[in-house]
Amino acid sequence: MIARSPDVAAVTDIPIVDFAGFTSPDPALRAATAASIRHAFENVGFLYLANHGVPQAVLDRVRAEAQIFFARPLEEKQPLRWEGHGISTGYIGIAGQVHDQTRPYDLMEAYNAAHELSGRQMFWPANRPEFRAAVMAYHDLARQAAERVLQAVAVAYGLPERYFAAFHDQYRGTARLLHYPPITETPAEGQLRAGAHTDFGTVTLLFQDDVGGLEIQRADGSWRPAPPIPGTAVVNAGDLMERWTNGLFRSTMHRVVNPVGEAAKRPRYSLVFFYSPNPEALIECLEPCQGPERPARYPPVLARDHVKQRHDSTYRSPD
Repeated sequence: MIARSPDVAAVTDIPIVDFAGFTSPDPALRAATAASIRHAFENVGFLYLANHGVPQAVLDRVRAEAQIFFARPLEEKQPLRWEGHGISTGYIGIAGQVHDQTRPYDLMEAYNAAHELSGRQMFWPANRPEFRAAVMAYHDLARQAAERVLQAVAVAYGLPERYFAAFHDQYRGTARLLHYPPITETPAEGQLRAGAHTDFGTVTLLFQDDVGGLEIQRADGSWRPAPPIPGTAVVNAGDLMERWTNGLFRSTMHRVVNPVGEAAKRPRYSLVFFYSPNPEALIECLEPCQGPERPARYPPVLARDHVKQRHDSTYRSPD
């Protein structure tokens, strides 16, 4: 079920799905909601998800902690930085990542947090237990939202509702806090807050602030804005979901463009959750997505190998 108000329709053509329908006891409504998610992922690769299940109070709390963290002096953040081995956790400094290899490094800094049960190394700021608690609360609830989205995808393809659960029970995803500082100097030619890229894993959830700047590439190569819509998460399919569905889902290019004028003086803070399969999960074409008229387009791949290759290509080694 896709809901759209006239004011939203005036600024975006990205589908808006009310996820409350999937929690309904009405089987027809659940099926219709799942079908809307499938339609959005197949045709756009992105959607806005209302009633996603992550309370606004949790988002407000972790956003406030992100603002405190990124305002710390660089010498306090640097010891928490990722050291360039494996999937990143901890701090990534400004110009420490390049999403688009054809452009200069991105005008952003980040903090990545793994789940504490994943076994991945973490780097927490000292003397700030509130930060750790806020990030982990956000991680847990965003992961649950991502799990429910995959349940809807499974229903839409006629698979058991928890089909994808066994593929995601170890890695548990990554929470990412992003800070795009005010632009006080002229960027290098072609330099953006975040260059054009696709996401590596299964699905991504993004909770924007009111600054905006996210753009999504259309099939014809042009760009459409994805402005903030209060009460929604932006959800997109990643590379491995495209492979799983034999190219039916679109892992769509997106970017964050630089603001101009007075808007350039404002920082932008985003909360992201990347959901990816277990490292040893073998990603191969789903049965409902292939047949004599649509043979499998991609060879099987270990999630670990694909994510590491994509991940390593985006990062600058620490100085």
